[in-house]
Amino acid sequence: YSQVLMWHPFFLELLQENSPLMRPICHRAMSMLLLSSTDIIFNLGEEPAEPKMYVVVSGTLEYTDSYGEVTSVGEKRHLAEAVLWTNWKHRGTLTAVSDVKLAMLDAQGFFDLCQRFMRRSEAALKILGYATQFIEELNRSEFKSDLDHP
Repeated sequence: YSQVLMWHPFFLELLQENSPLMRPICHRAMSMLLLSSTDIIFNLGEEPAEPKMYVVVSGTLEYTDSYGEVTSVGEKRHLAEAVLWTNWKHRGTLTAVSDVKLAMLDAQGFFDLCQRFMRRSEAALKILGYATQFIEELNRSEFKSDLDHP
């Protein structure tokens, strides 16, 4: 999964630093989801019982925001990152428009691994710094979205 996570700047940085956190993330917190056209991944207003960040490995999806605006989402894009850093309610609906392969990072698994590494890793400051910056940017944003900002 490192080849997929490297598409996200935070995880790329951890990979480049050979962070000991990356191996357990890839082995314990990641999984793959295969979808067909019209499959819905999440809906507007949904509070996921098992929150996940999604990374598009292949295929195309459509994200429809609360205003009805549709955005095409393709390979190497990540969605719903906020679930890793805060309690999150989806701000749109994500639907497959072709066969899609999604990598998923389980938020609880990621949290548990981060907690374990917080006590004994240089990555702790990086994780805390990134999480703080992410939440500050999210709070400043007038329009909250599940989309990444390419």
